[in-house]
Amino acid sequence: METVKREIEAYLRELLGILEEEATFEIEGDSCEELYINLTGSLFSLPEERSTLTALQHLLRVYLRHKTGKDCGIIMDINGAVKRRRADLIRFALTTAESVRRERKRIRLNPMPAHERRTIHITLANFPGVKTYSVGQGERRRVVIEPDGA
Repeated sequence: METVKREIEAYLRELLGILEEEATFEIEGDSCEELYINLTGSLFSLPEERSTLTALQHLLRVYLRHKTGKDCGIIMDINGAVKRRRADLIRFALTTAESVRRERKRIRLNPMPAHERRTIHITLANFPGVKTYSVGQGERRRVVIEPDGA
């Protein structure tokens, strides 16, 4: 795992140099299944720069696969925004599930990216009295939370 982290550090320093961005970063995770990389600094601070971050994430995955032969799940973040969004989603999922259980009514959430849907499903996997599933295609795919036995 240390080899993977060293490769990530070297490659990110190179990419950030090419982009002329000043940043520090932390790598969290004990396996290649899910590594969390938080870039800290004023870089990519505008919402439209998310595409740049997604591109960096993709390049890093391809590079690691080439260098180590491993497929690593990587979540890249800027100044902790993804982590805060995940915490918000967890709180929202729990509150919504409680409402579904209490009112015995199905709720269809707004469309969201796959990693956010996954967070909802994992959060509610063992929540008593409700079940979750996804419906729709592509960018319109959404989570449905409904009472168990509905």
